Amino acid sequence: MKTLKSVISATLQKSVGVAVLAAAPVLTMVSVDAMAVDGIAPANAAYLKPAEQRPDPRRLPGLPQDFIKDYSEITSTMEPSEEQVADGAKADPAKAFQMAKEMEREAGDLNPYAKAMLYQVLGQLYYEREDMPNTIKYFEMVVAQSPNLPVGTEAQFYYFLGQLYAQEENEKKAVEYLERWSKMVTMISATQYSTLAQIYYGAEQHEKALANMLQAIEMYEAEGKMPREEWLSFLRALYFYKEDFNSTLAVVQELVRIYPKMSYWSQMASLYYELGQLENYYRTMDSMYVMGGLKKENELKSLAGHFIENDAPYKAAKILDKGINTDKIVDPTATNLELLANSWRLSQETDKALVEMKRAAAKAEDGDLYFNLSRLLFARDDFEASVSAARNALKKGGLSRPDSVHLTIGQAELAQGNFDEAIEAFTKASRDKRSQKFASQWINYAEGEKKRQEALKSDG
Repeated sequence: MKTLKSVISATLQKSVGVAVLAAAPVLTMVSVDAMAVDGIAPANAAYLKPAEQRPDPRRLPGLPQDFIKDYSEITSTMEPSEEQVADGAKADPAKAFQMAKEMEREAGDLNPYAKAMLYQVLGQLYYEREDMPNTIKYFEMVVAQSPNLPVGTEAQFYYFLGQLYAQEENEKKAVEYLERWSKMVTMISATQYSTLAQIYYGAEQHEKALANMLQAIEMYEAEGKMPREEWLSFLRALYFYKEDFNSTLAVVQELVRIYPKMSYWSQMASLYYELGQLENYYRTMDSMYVMGGLKKENELKSLAGHFIENDAPYKAAKILDKGINTDKIVDPTATNLELLANSWRLSQETDKALVEMKRAAAKAEDGDLYFNLSRLLFARDDFEASVSAARNALKKGGLSRPDSVHLTIGQAELAQGNFDEAIEAFTKASRDKRSQKFASQWINYAEGEKKRQEALKSDG
């Protein structure tokens, strides 16, 4: 990629010999390709158009032989030719600068064309010294000699000045010079449209920035080229600034297609969510999970919750199990372990559900999770363990329905034939009006079963 320095240097070399300069140099702030993106809204402003025809060639004043001789010495001191290097010559920018400044002091009698060539040299020498104010000053002195310099030279230095002012963060002046440049050339390349877009953006002319970037992309599309990341990323930023989220999404989808970085997948998911496209949001999150792109607890829990709500508890359980027990991303809090346990339970993976529910219950601040564990164990006909878990629930306290815990204890004891213990538990449950009727029925049943069992023993 050509740098500003190399392009200026090449320009000066062409000036020696009174050559007409090219009007549109290949000079960019970023070197990128692009193509159009489907579904993107057009810009409201028009892109910068070139002139329909190039200005007529100019009749230029002649260059005195003494000037050509002195000028050639300066440029060869700046950058010796291959033959001069072979003879031992070396570049000496400091000496060239002294020679050019001396020549400037005696430039009063020079015609405007000769002055323009001298100012080109001084501008480049200041540029190599990283003296931007003087570089700009002398390049402005070059174009000030118009119309006594080639059309191509004037156009090219307008372009240089636009670039330099942009680098100096004076985008207003940059736009001014680039718009002058556009009136002197008949072709603007896609790469130059990209540069224009960035400069317009810096000048806070966002619609023009968008229009010029879209034009760059359209030109690349016409050539069948794949877009590069920088242009699409810039286009995405332009639409996002406008809060045009549909067009932003279209660009991000293109980035995901060509440059499937996880950051773009994440942006796509966020845009789906912002636009209320929740099904696409969760599909994207699922794809990111498969690719190992979800690294935050809230992301994993959100995706797991979606699967639970959509009757896919096994997927939820796998996500949570990996996040808690393998990747250590999701904290093994009582709440998270309970969610994992319930996901396994809904997946008919009771053994795994019990393991996680035990861990959850042990960490819980109250006894409700021990009660849930008790009911899980009861469903597996593990009545002794169910009673133990229920008593742990009572011991831990803070229960929302202690009467329900006593009912479960009573049912588990009854299933083991422990009638007295069952009746005791049902009696405690009956003290709560919410369970009184139900508990009384169980008491009657337990007492009846106890009598029946005692009668059977007596008969035996």
